Amino acid sequence: MLKKVFINNKKIPVPVPVRTLFEAVTWVESSLVPPGHTITRVALNDKLVSELYGSGTAEQDILLKDDAKLEIQIDSPMDLVVQALEAMRNLSSVVMGGLKMLAYQCWKAKNGTRNSELEAVSNDVILVLDLIDHVASLVGPMDLEVAPVQGLGGVLRQISVSLSMARANSDLKACAKLLLNRLEPLLKDLIDESETLQLRLYTHGGLAMVENSRR
Repeated sequence: MLKKVFINNKKIPVPVPVRTLFEAVTWVESSLVPPGHTITRVALNDKLVSELYGSGTAEQDILLKDDAKLEIQIDSPMDLVVQALEAMRNLSSVVMGGLKMLAYQCWKAKNGTRNSELEAVSNDVILVLDLIDHVASLVGPMDLEVAPVQGLGGVLRQISVSLSMARANSDLKACAKLLLNRLEPLLKDLIDESETLQLRLYTHGGLAMVENSRR
């Protein structure tokens, strides 16, 4: 039976009989997860098993020995928002870093030439949009605090559509213009606004707002 569990890297004794991974996660979820918080990572003996969580019988098949090392990460709504904002900023910065060179390549290339980097940027923009939607769902899509980021997300979605159309038409010069004249400045604004939103959320009012949106 499991003797201890590591919650956010802190060792916690297990005072109840726990024989399987399913029982362990169920016990942690019912006894140690605060309201509104979420289990975001489960690892057994240094191997991620979070993909098994929620699959029903799969957890019951994993017996836990006394010396099993079970690690569980529990994140608050605030943690999740901050992680999403940081991921969005990091990805936006990476995309921005290569836009000038990519725009130059597109401008010099003949129309009809396929550019794998351009396809990768388009995919990254879609990921940024997904992160914006994720932040809005955590904070509350109608909250005024997230409105600037959502507004930029709406413009970014339009740019994404225009970029896809230009790629479909093999119009690389149009792609170059979109990358430099629209995408680059918008990503810069998005990075700035996400930093501002994170600072607001660190205040008491912002934290309460996130916590209340999850209840």
